[in-house]
Amino acid sequence: MKILNKILIALFVVGFTTSCSDDFFDVDATQNSATSATPNLSLPVAQKYTVDILQGDYNSMNTLGNLWSYTWAAGGDFVYFTDETAYLITSSFRTGIYQTAYIRPLRNYDVIEKNTDVKYSNYVAIAKIMKAFHFQYLVDAYGNVPYSEALQGGANTTPAFDDANAIYDDLIVQLTAAQDMITNADPTALIPTATSDIMLQGNMAKWSKFANTIKLRILLRQSEKAGLVAQADFDAAVDNGIGFLGAGENVFANPGYINDANKQNPFYGAFGKTVAGDPAPNANATRATDYAIGKLATDPRRPFIYKNVGTTTNYVGIAQNNVGGPVSAALSGIGPGVLKGPSQDGVIMLAAESLLLQAEAASKGYIMGDAEALYNAGVQASFTYLGAGSATAYLVDYPFPGNPTLNLPAIIYQKWVALNGINGFESWIEYRRTGFPADLPVAPSQTASTVIPVRLLYPSSEYSANPDNVPTQTSTEAFTSKVFWQN
Repeated sequence: MKILNKILIALFVVGFTTSCSDDFFDVDATQNSATSATPNLSLPVAQKYTVDILQGDYNSMNTLGNLWSYTWAAGGDFVYFTDETAYLITSSFRTGIYQTAYIRPLRNYDVIEKNTDVKYSNYVAIAKIMKAFHFQYLVDAYGNVPYSEALQGGANTTPAFDDANAIYDDLIVQLTAAQDMITNADPTALIPTATSDIMLQGNMAKWSKFANTIKLRILLRQSEKAGLVAQADFDAAVDNGIGFLGAGENVFANPGYINDANKQNPFYGAFGKTVAGDPAPNANATRATDYAIGKLATDPRRPFIYKNVGTTTNYVGIAQNNVGGPVSAALSGIGPGVLKGPSQDGVIMLAAESLLLQAEAASKGYIMGDAEALYNAGVQASFTYLGAGSATAYLVDYPFPGNPTLNLPAIIYQKWVALNGINGFESWIEYRRTGFPADLPVAPSQTASTVIPVRLLYPSSEYSANPDNVPTQTSTEAFTSKVFWQN
């Protein structure tokens, strides 16, 4: 509660001094810069914005990703997600993913990064890491985006679009610079407190591990396309003795969520219950797909990822776009391991994802380590987060293949399960990268598309604000114009 109150104060300071509106967008508008706030106040605000855009409410990246990784649908008595599941993608589709990233978290992190006071050097390092985190997702979703000329305010209101591959390369540089800042921090540099760092509570060693894990994700993202990365790239980027996020080292954000008006975790507030204990307005918006229920039929995690129907022990899913099919009350909603309660942590990165990234890298020979042990640890980390107990018996039936052909499908499947309902956007990206799960359905569609979308389109506001630089796109490019790392 104390942390949340301070963040609300900081939000007021930022909002009062800079003014921000959801329907306004200019990636370089000065109105949205937290120029009057010190890093200790602006960092938790930026971090709250991060979790809001990633996992927050109905409009979050998580929601879209779960629809496109075919884990969520709508009941037959509700007309939800019609554009998403019919793949009706235009320049007006889910524009907040692009707009909000620039306006809110990136702008605030950028202001922190520009602070030259040595006592805030750890805050600057954190801001660098989080900028890289967000820019990777922008590249993964859109390809070329404003980067080197972005976030300059009135100095440049029409930033150029940088090459996506070049952005990726520079993200590694920036993450390494952040790690160097942490390692070589001035003795007088302030260590963020739990109040000023609502993600890792000033644990700078863990921040450095998180940066290394993001590097690993960036490099692996390119590893399925020939010629993009080599062993030397992994050696230079991650062979630094820092290590990666391990078991129990989840990256969460929590400003002090409680069961009070406007203070609940936004994910829970959108899909769980109101403060009074009634179903949230969008509680019926998401239901399990028949595909997911079937895939998880023998998985002990299913009762935690999805909830049973009524008072029965049955788990029932539905095909997407099945209007007139089984009603929401007869279908499985989000389970208690995902929708934990009003004060639950917002998820930035699960330890399960980090361990499975390491398992993939080790299986390909990019890093040292026991791929099987890392795979087992990743699965167990998923069980632990969901509250599903021990994974030992499950791993007997779903062991690490130990076969170069089968390792990647097994790892990506486990990532798909671990991120179900939690970070569906990452699952969608990994499907585009690897093609796994190989049997992932294409949603019954009102369009001629026979493939899951491969990218998002630039928002119409960008064509208005920056017409000379934004690449021209047609609606078909959402299915044909792949991001540089995708085969």
